[in-house]
Parts: sequence; C-alpha cells; structure tokens
Amino acid sequence: MDDRIKNAVESNVELWKRVWGEALRSAYLYGSAVRGGWSPKTSDINLLLLVESGDYSKWPDAADVVKRKLKKGFAVPLVLSENYVRSSLDVYPMEFLDIKLFHECLLGDDLFEQLNIRPEDLRLQAEREIKGKWVHFRQAALERGASTAAIRELLAASSSAWASVFQALLAIDGREVPADRTEVIRQGAVLANVDPDVFLKVHAVRHQRSSLNRFAAWKLLTDTLKQLDELARFVDQWQS
Repeated sequence: MDDRIKNAVESNVELWKRVWGEALRSAYLYGSAVRGGWSPKTSDINLLLLVESGDYSKWPDAADVVKRKLKKGFAVPLVLSENYVRSSLDVYPMEFLDIKLFHECLLGDDLFEQLNIRPEDLRLQAEREIKGKWVHFRQAALERGASTAAIRELLAASSSAWASVFQALLAIDGREVPADRTEVIRQGAVLANVDPDVFLKVHAVRHQRSSLNRFAAWKLLTDTLKQLDELARFVDQWQS
C-alpha cells in the first residue's frame, strides 16, 4: 500500500468497523491504490466491505457516514455479502477477476484469494463486452459525430472496458497479468491480434488528458471501430 494513503485507509476501516460491528466480515483495498497509478488529484481510494447478508439495520448509520464523515478522496465503498460474491462469479467474472488479482485484505479472511473464476465465464463476458461496445460505438458515431468533444468523451469512457477485456483474455490464456494497465492493453491486444496502438491512444485520451482535434478524433474513433471488428472475430473463434 502506498504510504501516502496507508493511514487514511486504516482510519477509514476503523470507522466502518464501528458502524457495522460484527456484521463486517472483511474489508479490502482495490483499484489504483493497489495496482499502481494512484494519484491524489485524479484517483479515488476504493474499499470493498463484505457484510452479513440480509442485515440492513446498520445502513442508515452507514449512509450518514458517507454523507458526513467520508474523507475526500474515498469512493463510496462497495458493500457486498460473501454469498453474493460466490453466486455471481459467472455473471461478473471480469469485475471479480480484477479484485482477485489486485487487492489487499485489510480485515478478516481473504475471500478473493480463494475464488475460482472459470475461463469460460470470462470469455463469455468478454464477448458480451466487446460486442456491446461494437454496437454502442457505431450508434454513438452517428449520434455524437458532429461534436469533437462528444467523441473524445466517448473514447475516454471506453478506456476501462478495453483494459478489463484484455486483462480477461490474458487470464484465460494463463498468462501473468501486469499491474500496469497500459501493459495489460499492450499485451492483451497482441494476444488478440489487434493493433495495440489504437487502444493505447484511447487510454491516453482518458488518463493523460490527450487533446484531439476533429480530424484526429474521427480517425481514432474509426480506427477503434475497425479494431473492434477484428476483436469480435477473435473472441468468436478463440479456443483456449
């Protein structure tokens, strides 16, 4: 854990322990604070809390903490139950893979270290994500194409989706997943036989505040559409 946020995280966990009491089974730090790239100006600190399912008596107190006591820089915690996690691995395998690969257990037993995420579930969600974005991008290109700012916004918003897809493909193939998202994109794109430079440029639009004029914005959007055609074909045919 980065020394700059360690004390803040510890005090935050203590706060949630007072709120949830014995209902709080475990707590985890995940996101950029664990995998690197965390910035005090642009990044949130992400916590996941596992609480007993069915007990909502503490939720009013928790909501009050979010409103009055949650420190600047902390995202609203993700509050789940162990049963929800275990029963949803086939539905959200990419999201739980991200936490499983890059997290720090702050309290209780480490559930995510034990999780078994099936490659076939990852491939299916990756296919849904790719083909869903394929449709969305084609529609958005027509709807937003008159505005350069809207194209930039569309590209930036898709960046995390590509990183998650390529991370899933690397995991399915049994490869070690890098912590650096740019390296995840680079290696995943090579694995999928698509152009990594296109997806890295999309990543830069969001994370490096890359500016694009109208010509460059349209070129990157159409290049992304072409690469999505190839990515969809790859995931259709791929057998791991």
